Amino acid sequence: NHDYKGTAEFYGGNYAQIYNWVKKYESKGEDALEDRRGKRKAEEQLTDLEKAKRRIAELERINRRQEMELELLKKDEAFEKTCLASLPKAKRIYLIRKQKIKNYSLIQSLHEDRNWPIKEMCSIMGISRSAYYKWLHSSPSYKQLDKQHEDERITSRIREISNSNGSLFGTMTMYYTLRNEGYGCGHNRVYRLMCINDIKSSYRRRSRYKYIRSNAEHTAENILNRDFNTTGPNQKWCTDVTEIKIPATGEKLFISPMIDLYDRFPVALEVSDKNDAFLADQTLENAHNAYPEATPLVHSDRGFAYTRQVYRFKLDEYGMSQSMSRVSKCIDNGVCEGFQGQFKDMLFILYPNITSKEEMRQAIKGTLDYYINHYPQKRLNGKT
Repeated sequence: NHDYKGTAEFYGGNYAQIYNWVKKYESKGEDALEDRRGKRKAEEQLTDLEKAKRRIAELERINRRQEMELELLKKDEAFEKTCLASLPKAKRIYLIRKQKIKNYSLIQSLHEDRNWPIKEMCSIMGISRSAYYKWLHSSPSYKQLDKQHEDERITSRIREISNSNGSLFGTMTMYYTLRNEGYGCGHNRVYRLMCINDIKSSYRRRSRYKYIRSNAEHTAENILNRDFNTTGPNQKWCTDVTEIKIPATGEKLFISPMIDLYDRFPVALEVSDKNDAFLADQTLENAHNAYPEATPLVHSDRGFAYTRQVYRFKLDEYGMSQSMSRVSKCIDNGVCEGFQGQFKDMLFILYPNITSKEEMRQAIKGTLDYYINHYPQKRLNGKT
């Protein structure tokens, strides 16, 4: 007889534990007392039945892993095909964050429906378990909810403005418009909301300019030297000529603006059927009549209309000095070039269905009025 109770009290053990040890020792010897918890039998120690069971379990594990990979990764591959690299950063971050939430939700649903282990699914998706559980047990704060509601309100207004003017405004112009209406948002927020909601400004495809060389009667130095800043109005003007083609008929009109570099205000803008010297002369004359006391530096490119002696004599008569861009350097007259491109974009967005020259003239007049009186200007801190 064995005194299990006394032995347990003497060694500070448990009665049942002492009893089990004795029975194992009596039946299988000293090897039976080895602690094999968490240890698998070596392959050579297995019976044929145990080997078969182990192989079946391994195949089941592999099949389950493949099933999980197929279910999880096919959704991730569809997301990768959206060409994230070509998207703007704000849109890319938004989509990645949205996809992560979808992945978390997918893992949760598969765990609940099929009892798949979370650890293994997170490993397949490349997600840390801590990130998953953080999402699982998190809830949006009041601050996050307020921000979400404010984003929805601003986005709704952005859509209204964009639809009302044919997607004319880009990020900065939209920001100035919202700020003037009392919305408390920065331009980065407007950019982000426009990106993630695919709200874009319209733009035209540029056509290649065909330059016809002419012999200059007179040229001037590049006095302006791309210094487009001034301390007051009527100190520096820039001018140019550009064509506007009527899409329906292919007919052309030519516009010649005279821009004050102080506030980018068009002091004169002439329209003509021909790109001739009279157009440039008329623009200069109208600008002088509008501001007869002004004696600015007038900058232009080296087009034939500006290299004539007659044009130089007119400048001298009005007390103005002349500056010209370098050869093939349109950036030297960048302000006027930019105004013309912006003006034409705005014109075709506001008046998309022009079919005649008369309609085009009216559209030019209306666009000029819109630019002067309604279009928010960055240099004027969002004012018109």
